[in-house]
Amino acid sequence: MGLLLGIMFWAVAILLIVGMIPTIVAAIVDRTKGKVRTLTIGAINFAGCAPFALEIFKRGNDLHTAISYVVQPRTIVVMYLAAGVGYMIDWAMTGIVSSIMVQRAKGRTKEIKKQQAQLIERWGVEVTGTIPLDEYGFPKEEIPAKGHDQSSS
Repeated sequence: MGLLLGIMFWAVAILLIVGMIPTIVAAIVDRTKGKVRTLTIGAINFAGCAPFALEIFKRGNDLHTAISYVVQPRTIVVMYLAAGVGYMIDWAMTGIVSSIMVQRAKGRTKEIKKQQAQLIERWGVEVTGTIPLDEYGFPKEEIPAKGHDQSSS
């Protein structure tokens, strides 16, 4: 289907091939799951190419028109700056999402430490796993019984 459209609208296809080079490069180097970076860059890059593609289509899908747009620096700058905006969006969102994840992890760590303190209070220091054990798995030092005073034993 894409090949058929490329043949039917070959002048627009030429513009899109040249204009979408940043997306092609992103697709080659993108290692993210689901190629999310490529999708972000490609969508914005296509938005930068679309006005010129529509103009070529309006003017009859002529090769001369396509080449005249491709060789204009303004056209290339607009299309590639759009891809640059896609890169910036990807960069910014990566930073924002990682910051949110770090904050959530810190909150979860705080919650776990609180639960650990409650377990130690309820079951004693034995549940921490920090008491040295002998080769048979028994504590090397005497552990006071919970709730009992050491002097009364």
